[in-house]
Amino acid sequence: MHKAFTPYKIKDLEIKNRMVLPPMVAFTFAGEDNFVSEKNIDHYASIAKGGAGLIIVEATCVSKDGRLSEDQLGIWSDDFIPGLRKITEACHQHDAKVFIQLHHAGLRASKKIKEDTVTSWNYDNGKVSARALTKEEIHGIEKDFIDAAIRAEKAGFDGIELHGAHSYLLTQFFSSKVNQRTDEYGGSLENGMRMATEIFKGIKEKVQDDFVIGIRMGSNENDLQTSIEMAKKFEALGMDYLHISTGFDNTPIETELPEDFPCNWIVYGATKIKEAVNIPVVAVNSIKTAEHIQYLVDGDLVDFVAIGRAQLADYNFVKHLQEGNGIISCLECNPCQWFTNGENCPRHKIIN
Repeated sequence: MHKAFTPYKIKDLEIKNRMVLPPMVAFTFAGEDNFVSEKNIDHYASIAKGGAGLIIVEATCVSKDGRLSEDQLGIWSDDFIPGLRKITEACHQHDAKVFIQLHHAGLRASKKIKEDTVTSWNYDNGKVSARALTKEEIHGIEKDFIDAAIRAEKAGFDGIELHGAHSYLLTQFFSSKVNQRTDEYGGSLENGMRMATEIFKGIKEKVQDDFVIGIRMGSNENDLQTSIEMAKKFEALGMDYLHISTGFDNTPIETELPEDFPCNWIVYGATKIKEAVNIPVVAVNSIKTAEHIQYLVDGDLVDFVAIGRAQLADYNFVKHLQEGNGIISCLECNPCQWFTNGENCPRHKIIN
């Protein structure tokens, strides 16, 4: 396991080990009007204290109208900066680096917040509907992302991660399952990536050179080979790292996994993207054991492993792993209590 506990750099930022907390929304933790609460601060401080090298703060919305839920953390105003700074200070105190994931839900935005939800193209699958953004609205949301990144830097974050996965707005532009535009924001891979590209360029113009910019993207957008091409284009653009998950939906990649591969197709997709790029790659999804971590990191299949539910179940997961002590294992409740209120997680009750 020694390699998982060696430092590694993203751009010029040295991270003390290869263990990442992925961005996972702690529903109900945010304070009134989407501000950081003491629960949020304690949550991230505890995981930083537990040994994670990099913490990526949960999906934080760049637009009040683009929220996934009414209680999602916000970053659409300078008023959020002081609270967010408390998170960065708490993480840095324990020698963890900290990014924040910038998010707009697009067609997944809550109708309770705004009935007029938007996406890349007119969409209605019988359960979810949204209308196509105008070019002017696209540019407005791009500015929201850019302004949010500026606020993140002011709040002391070491970098930001654009949320281009899990069916949210940017992936709604990447995916041919949604994006049927015929203008410069649709019709080809480059055009589908244009919004993310313009956001990236806009952020680069406004932040310091050492500020990290990465993106979470799928390995199945719209298939593995297309995702590999997208990853290569993001590298050429100047992205500092890639965090590989699922795209617009959970359609598995068609590539057959080797019989001895111990993880799932999402993680395998990350390893194939890693083969095609030279920037750091983070793998995520159901990586829960020392054996998984050793296989992926010691084998140089990826550069970092993002460990989600395992660190929610045991805030000291990394420390326990490093010291060879017993891990408080996730019970894999169905549904996971963290999707409604993490305080109801049976493991969370133990560690608190």
